[in-house]
Amino acid sequence: MTTTTHVQRLRTPLLWIAGLRTVLAIVAIPLAPFLYRDHFALLVLLRPTKEVLLAGGFLVRQGDVNPVVVVLAAIPLSIFGVWLFYGLGRGFSEELTSGEGLPRFVDRLLPTKRIDQLCRVLQKKGSPVIFIGRLASFPSTLLGAAAGASDMPARRFLPTDLAGGLLAIGEVMVAGYVLGEAYKEAGPWLAVVGAVMLIALLVGVGRALNKQGAAD
Repeated sequence: MTTTTHVQRLRTPLLWIAGLRTVLAIVAIPLAPFLYRDHFALLVLLRPTKEVLLAGGFLVRQGDVNPVVVVLAAIPLSIFGVWLFYGLGRGFSEELTSGEGLPRFVDRLLPTKRIDQLCRVLQKKGSPVIFIGRLASFPSTLLGAAAGASDMPARRFLPTDLAGGLLAIGEVMVAGYVLGEAYKEAGPWLAVVGAVMLIALLVGVGRALNKQGAAD
């Protein structure tokens, strides 16, 4: 029995876990102001976005949180959560590539048109896109699903995504730490400008990847 067949048999539990992941990320939004003050690690655990990790680096500079705790809290969803979507892409590869037979809930979680665009990018550019996408403001879950749907071997995807994911966590936290230093030395305006410039850069790289997918 092939690896893809094994994954297909696990499609339903993977979907439930992916759904729970989505719910946790949504629940974290209204709770963010409260968690930020007293339970920042829990906020990272629920929603390890680049914005949250940027704030984490700032709080590390202020001495309010432990950097090791923040990194460990970010790993479950930011790393393993993407690998979960890689498994979903493998499990639903036939439906995603044909565009037929995909349940409505799965189609909302894994939009066929978007996955198809990313599959074309991966076929043209290969695994470096996985790494670059991690460093940019880009939907890593969909890129992971596209890697699974395009039958990229796990031995290529997992190490590349792990390296990019860990570097992305460190990248944003270091930026937040530097902005915390700027806040201390020059006041809040310089820190805010720096944060806006960083986010704009990440979004710009992400849009460039998006345009590549739409053009191919």
